[in-house]
Amino acid sequence: MYCWSTLIDNRGEFAGDCSHTVEGRLRRALILRNVVGNGSVPLFRAAALDKVGLYLTRTEPGGAQGGEDWDLYIRIADQFSIRVVPEYLVAYRQAGSSMSVNAQKMAVSFAVLMRRAQERNCDLPSPIFRWSAGSFYAYLVRNSYDWGHCRCTLRYLKEAVRADPALLPTSEVYRTFLRTLLSVITDSGGKHLATDVLSLLPEKKETGPDADSKKKGKRPFISDRMFENIERRRWSAALEHGA
Repeated sequence: MYCWSTLIDNRGEFAGDCSHTVEGRLRRALILRNVVGNGSVPLFRAAALDKVGLYLTRTEPGGAQGGEDWDLYIRIADQFSIRVVPEYLVAYRQAGSSMSVNAQKMAVSFAVLMRRAQERNCDLPSPIFRWSAGSFYAYLVRNSYDWGHCRCTLRYLKEAVRADPALLPTSEVYRTFLRTLLSVITDSGGKHLATDVLSLLPEKKETGPDADSKKKGKRPFISDRMFENIERRRWSAALEHGA
């Protein structure tokens, strides 16, 4: 079982949410996307853990951490049905010292869990694992950008596009790329140039309960709509095939 959760910052203010409602046989869906959201959410039957095993130890992914919860969810979904409680029962705090902010260790851990998942699920088409990687690296990009880690932002932006080229024309990719480069320019003394160019870029996407109402009346980029349609088809296919 899993439930909905909200993200909060150090001040306890809303910073996002995770509110998927999918349930049933989610083997493909959980490889494509971690719908559970974070390790504070799920409840497991002891019998399920007896059958699939426990969390990875730190030594198994080479000392890296961050993906052991997702690895366990996928192993459970390999053999059991998943259910959801559609209520916000967990508030997950985001902090600069959090394990999830360490992009390099998260990336190593992700590579281990996906390799394990692919070995167990060799019947699944390989694009599912590439799309999962693109989505995960895009998550690392957002995290790294939000915490001002320019080098990691650019590195995982490249990895995200390499894994899933459909991300390339989206506004989030080019906006993040340009803003990160301009942050480097600003740090190097080109503050006036960066300020002028930043004023021409679209605003960063807002999140929160009022985000949808603020977006009304704004025309989305065609490339964003195209990518959303691609993502919708991928997600529908993963849910349709189930186990």
